[in-house]
Amino acid sequence: MRSFIWLVLIVFAFSTVSCQDEGETVSQDTTNSFSKTSPISSLIKRVSQYETTGDNVLDGTSNCSIQLPVHVTVNGHYIYVADSSDFQQVEYAKDNYPGDDVVHFDFNYNVSIIYPNYDAYAISSQTQLDYIFSHYGDDSPYRDIDCLDFDYPFYINLYNTNNQVGSTLKINNDSQLYNFIDDLNTAQIVGIVFPLYLTKTNGQHLTINNNSQLEDAIEAAVTDCSTTTTTTPLQDIISSGTWHVTYFFDSAEETSYYNGYNFTFNTNGTTLAVKNSISTQGDWVLQTQMGHQYFTLHFNNEPQELHELETNWEVMEYTSTYLRLRHEEGGGECHYLYFAKN
Repeated sequence: MRSFIWLVLIVFAFSTVSCQDEGETVSQDTTNSFSKTSPISSLIKRVSQYETTGDNVLDGTSNCSIQLPVHVTVNGHYIYVADSSDFQQVEYAKDNYPGDDVVHFDFNYNVSIIYPNYDAYAISSQTQLDYIFSHYGDDSPYRDIDCLDFDYPFYINLYNTNNQVGSTLKINNDSQLYNFIDDLNTAQIVGIVFPLYLTKTNGQHLTINNNSQLEDAIEAAVTDCSTTTTTTPLQDIISSGTWHVTYFFDSAEETSYYNGYNFTFNTNGTTLAVKNSISTQGDWVLQTQMGHQYFTLHFNNEPQELHELETNWEVMEYTSTYLRLRHEEGGGECHYLYFAKN
């Protein structure tokens, strides 16, 4: 049965390749398959990664996590953090006792950090730990989505376009799934064997029958998980500093088209895109429709790559330093645009 499903995937994936004008990317229909650079790949990784956001009261970063249990001192108060229920004690010590609010770890006991790929590293000193935390900073565009879980096991079909070899893998847990997606190369195409099942933290079970449904379910969980942590209005965040594109997906990844561009979104609604000392003017607007925020861009006499950005983007999530946007075309195809502050 699985061999038949795999054959269908291969035929479908390669029968949908279409020719475009010279200079444009040749893309394939990703309805039932995807690659490492597809938007759904990063979404799957965020659901399956090791949870690194929940302990930010300890480490101040969503790029890694402290392995529990640990012994810490906060503003002169000793706290044994056995599990996540003890984070509240740390927050209380920060809020109610005078001090620098720095969490000091007791290295008489084992202290390790865990990365999203589940790798753990032993730390030998507070200096080493502080260096790691300061290197990462407190903001990450890849916060874990912890209010949605995959139900295991399930199967994934894998096809290598270089050697034309296909295989089927059984995925048994989050760590295996995360590292499978993370280790993909550009020649590999993936197809999940549906139906796939998800469980929300409220106990609700979801049956997923295709990539589009999976993408929508994870995007909905992004909102449910409240990954937007800043209280600063988005209007103020966008109009502060300059920005660059970190990811653009329009049927295929086209991020490289925006290398070298810097964008300024002024408070008066005008925008400026600068590359190689050449400036393109335009305008932007942020609106709220049916409870959702939308970010619209327009450029004057724009080159082709800036023309591709001219649409009504839905704001999916943001922090003080990054902005993730999505636009859904007719037929359910989604385009993605990510900005990061310089």
